[in-house]
Amino acid sequence: MDSIISKETASVILAEIMPTKVEIKNQAFVIDSLRRSLERYAAANGFSYHSIEPQGSTGKKQTQLRGASDIDLFVILSQDDFSDLLAKDSKKRGEAVDDLMDSMVDNWFIPAMHGLTIDSLQKTFSQHPYLSLEMMGFEVDIVSCFLIDSEELEKNGPITAMDRTIHHSEYVFNNIGELRDDARILKSFVRASHAYADRCAVGRMGFTGYALELLVILKGGVDDAIKTILELDTIPVDPFHRKLDDLRKIPAFKDDNIFIMDPTDPGRNVASSFDQRSFRLLKVLSSRLISAAKEEDYDLVRELLLETPIPTTPVPKWFDKHSSVHEFKSDGSIHYTVLRDKLHSFARKVASDLSRESTGEVRFGEVLAEVYFESSSYALGFIVENPSISKQFERRGPPTSLKDATDSFRKAHPDAFERNGHLWIEEKRKWTNVKDHIDSHMEAFSINGLTPTEKTETASKLLNIMVNWVLLAEPAFPSMK
Repeated sequence: MDSIISKETASVILAEIMPTKVEIKNQAFVIDSLRRSLERYAAANGFSYHSIEPQGSTGKKQTQLRGASDIDLFVILSQDDFSDLLAKDSKKRGEAVDDLMDSMVDNWFIPAMHGLTIDSLQKTFSQHPYLSLEMMGFEVDIVSCFLIDSEELEKNGPITAMDRTIHHSEYVFNNIGELRDDARILKSFVRASHAYADRCAVGRMGFTGYALELLVILKGGVDDAIKTILELDTIPVDPFHRKLDDLRKIPAFKDDNIFIMDPTDPGRNVASSFDQRSFRLLKVLSSRLISAAKEEDYDLVRELLLETPIPTTPVPKWFDKHSSVHEFKSDGSIHYTVLRDKLHSFARKVASDLSRESTGEVRFGEVLAEVYFESSSYALGFIVENPSISKQFERRGPPTSLKDATDSFRKAHPDAFERNGHLWIEEKRKWTNVKDHIDSHMEAFSINGLTPTEKTETASKLLNIMVNWVLLAEPAFPSMK
């Protein structure tokens, strides 16, 4: 095998994923329309800024895929215009920056949109407030940041998390050269794997476009980028040539699983937020892609590289009894990233409760949870090792060598018995059927902006995601067949 992605394969894939001329023209029209409106309103109302520029894949990088092109329009602020605000101590400065960004959205960005044909408009929050909208089928974020030169960024870090984005765009623009199509192919592969960015179907956060562009640039092409994914948990990608052990000694990275270090900021791991499940899935599918290319199974190669709709077909009967899915509807008042994060947090809490009794004994065994959303529909699902369990379980008490503890335990539990150096009692379970237990959690479910609803295709898609991809990413999960 000379390569994973042959020239012939690349040509076929690119024909499917390259944005059309009409799409690029429409992107440019949306960007220009929004920029002009922001500039006109700023000039009429005295708002100060350095420039307004598109960032991300549809900006200078031009690494976007067909039909999957979001627009990030950045309002770049000069530090000189806000010197008094930035001179405050760190805590007060952070609060002042948030207030500034909030005010800009309310008093500049939103009013500037009047007169444009916009399908939806929503003020939302990440590191600080920004404006999300839809126009001509494109999802657009209008975001503020400060202009910081490279030396200051390396020495002092950013003022806001968005300040790095300009440097990311510049780095990719200056270094990607003839590898732009390689980046597109790698992005297509990760999207087809359902492990892409903040809308990934497997895990809370997948691989971002910038991380994939870095892999292509730093490794010299899509083939070596894919091979590198197989080793990411043992070999870091670091343009500053630090070893894994050295990176793990840095307190900021102590909880990071994989490392793709930012060439514009040696103190930042681009992959720090990537979910382990997304990485494990991508690792499995990267290995599968390499094997398919080696065996010249070009149908499978194409299948792995091109995104297709998630199926809604019924799952196998054996899986049905081990799984449970609930669906919710968003009222549109809360941004999808906030709802996603809250659902993942709720899912972890429920999974922990399902797995073990409050006293620590095994309840329903191993439990996996996953979240999937599209448009205004959100689904939460669980995979459970043992869907039905006995009505009673044995709870271990104190060691028999601890007289005071055992005396107290026997007093509270006269029916306690000894075994293997401990006291034990039999307790009755409240829940013996996992779906009943999950339903009890759902009855107490409360997340602002989400309402339980009847199951639709979103729930069916999540079931397919769990049986086809989540289990693939969790090889240690007990067999249920």
